Amino acid sequence: MLEKLYSLIDKIRAGAIILLLSGIIGLSLLQIVLRYFTSADLKPFAWGDEVVRLTAIWVAFLAASIGVKNDSHLSVGFFLDKLLKPAQVRLARKAAMVIVMIALAAVAREGIFYTMNSRKTMLQNLPEVSMAWFYVSIPVGCVLLILEYLRVLFRKNPGKEASL
Repeated sequence: MLEKLYSLIDKIRAGAIILLLSGIIGLSLLQIVLRYFTSADLKPFAWGDEVVRLTAIWVAFLAASIGVKNDSHLSVGFFLDKLLKPAQVRLARKAAMVIVMIALAAVAREGIFYTMNSRKTMLQNLPEVSMAWFYVSIPVGCVLLILEYLRVLFRKNPGKEASL
């Protein structure tokens, strides 16, 4: 049951990243065309750059959890492997994951407060869109990162631990 739920979350996350990146690329391309390749009558959207920049926050926070899932984040495992015994390395990695999860929980908590406080703050060039839609990516991304670290921490195959 939990694996099916995780699989659904993973598919939604991947789809969201694809959709958001496609939007970023499409809007950026349109902005470039409107800015440099059209007549003086057509101007780029005033809100385009702002939306691209803020949407990139969503992509970064969603993709970070995929980095944990695929063990593709920067690693200091090389140093741990040289300095410690294998059992100590496993313990150090697990301790580091717990510390990272605590830090992520703190960031998620602050992200929730920040999102709640920015509900009435609107985008400068798109006044009908709240900044909260972009800031909510922080707690969502942190929760997905914690989920991935928990999966790594409790994985049955200890040889597939995420590097820290």
